[in-house]
Amino acid sequence: MIYINARFLTQRKTGVQQYALVLCRELVKHVPDICFLTPKTDLIDDKWRKEFNILQIGNRNGHFWEQIELPRYLRSVGSPLLLCFTGLSPAFYKNCYFTIHDMSLYAYPKWFRFLYRAVYKVNYAIQSRIARGIFTVSDFSKSEIEKYLAVDPDKITVLPNSVDTSINLKNHIENEAARHKEILLVGTLEPRKNIEFVINAFLNSKIEDYKLIVVGGLGAAFSKVTFPKHENIVFCGYLSDDDLELKYRDASIFVYPSLYEGFGLPPLEAMQRGCPVMASDRASIPEVCGDAAYYFNPEDSADFSAKLRELIENYDELSPVLIRNGYRRLEQFDVRDVASKLMDVISQRNI
Repeated sequence: MIYINARFLTQRKTGVQQYALVLCRELVKHVPDICFLTPKTDLIDDKWRKEFNILQIGNRNGHFWEQIELPRYLRSVGSPLLLCFTGLSPAFYKNCYFTIHDMSLYAYPKWFRFLYRAVYKVNYAIQSRIARGIFTVSDFSKSEIEKYLAVDPDKITVLPNSVDTSINLKNHIENEAARHKEILLVGTLEPRKNIEFVINAFLNSKIEDYKLIVVGGLGAAFSKVTFPKHENIVFCGYLSDDDLELKYRDASIFVYPSLYEGFGLPPLEAMQRGCPVMASDRASIPEVCGDAAYYFNPEDSADFSAKLRELIENYDELSPVLIRNGYRRLEQFDVRDVASKLMDVISQRNI
């Protein structure tokens, strides 16, 4: 029996929860004996009770559940293998593979509150030494883990993000005339996402016939972020999957201005829906997007404005190339390959 730390099923879905969900959906197709452990609290979606073998344990939730009640239960059933896909894991539980999505709290500590940094750094320091292995999502992120945690590279396995293959691509609109004059940003509103940079550059560009659509909730564990108000800028907040789907289909351009990412899933989601991508040239983003994005310097507003105008003014020529390259790029991130690699790793290590 393999156990999954499925606390993510009780959390609002952002990038790391999406990563875990897509990967787990594939794993259960091939591994019959998987148990998903969650706190005794509401799931975000009750349909998951039919998808997964869920066992709700303990009397608390949050970090207490994850650090105390989860390992206590596991030890009571013989200390079986535990897989953790969303960041934190029980700090002192050895029979575990855990996932580090990025090392931003080491590379840019000013972006995070002290308590958040402390919790994650202590957890990473302990687990990187005692756990059976570490999963991460890109070669860039692997090199960062080696740099900041001094971990043996052989202990780290790259399992990249995957897109949700349940999305029906045949229904996606690729026709420019059918799309709105909208530029879409998707991401938690926190400093590293660099959304304020795009807003200011967009306003300075004076592209009056386009609207900037910003989707994402405010990251509670991060410094406060404030944004200017303008009639051509629409803040949608956190959206349901269905509402976000409509935004992807409506937009003419997807912009991803992040300063630091371990992977960066939203550009692939945009590519999957036939939306041309403009992306930052930093961190893991070029590794992920390859030739399927129009790149810009995320700290140079003049460069961003120039690239945005180039893409808009040459849309008929550039967008079909970006869309075609995007579909081809998605083939590199097939969840079946990721799940197969995961099972190979834990099998080879005699778990």
